[in-house]
Amino acid sequence: MDTELGIDGATDDTTAYTHGTDMEHTIRITRQGKLRVWVKKALDFFQAYPDKPLVLYSSPVDVTTSTIPRLVSVVEIIKREYLKGLDISAGNLFGLHQYNQLLFEQQEENSVEDGGNRRDAILLALDGHSHVKQRIAPHMKITLSTKAIPDRHEKRETYQTPAMRRLSKAAKARMRRRAKNQSENVEMV
Repeated sequence: MDTELGIDGATDDTTAYTHGTDMEHTIRITRQGKLRVWVKKALDFFQAYPDKPLVLYSSPVDVTTSTIPRLVSVVEIIKREYLKGLDISAGNLFGLHQYNQLLFEQQEENSVEDGGNRRDAILLALDGHSHVKQRIAPHMKITLSTKAIPDRHEKRETYQTPAMRRLSKAAKARMRRRAKNQSENVEMV
């Protein structure tokens, strides 16, 4: 079923890998991809595998071309669309649990092997006005799950509780009428 969803690496921005003993499914958010494709893949994944977590991440790139805002937009759309698609008659009113990790990777300018390059590299690193110049590439990893993951309190990780779907007065009245009709049908039999 993984191949039907495109989660097994069929595209260049979607991959699956094993992490520990559990199979962790991932979607990499890039600058070139379409938001609606990622949202559809995620919603199809949660429909097919409601008990498994889905990891969405941006890859470490240059600071000027960060895909973190795009990742956050995709995650918020997924959470909103997941809430819209919940079956209210089954009593499912809670959305997705979200675990966020903001990470960074040190960017190396160039390798220093001989003395001349080393001297130039040190001068370049000290080129900052009052601090040593640093080049880091930020990236983010967001895990979405239908159920809370109990052992998921790592360093530098935040947790967002799932949103709850609010029912209108008309929807609540319809649910009460259905429940009353079902109880009357059971009593007649």
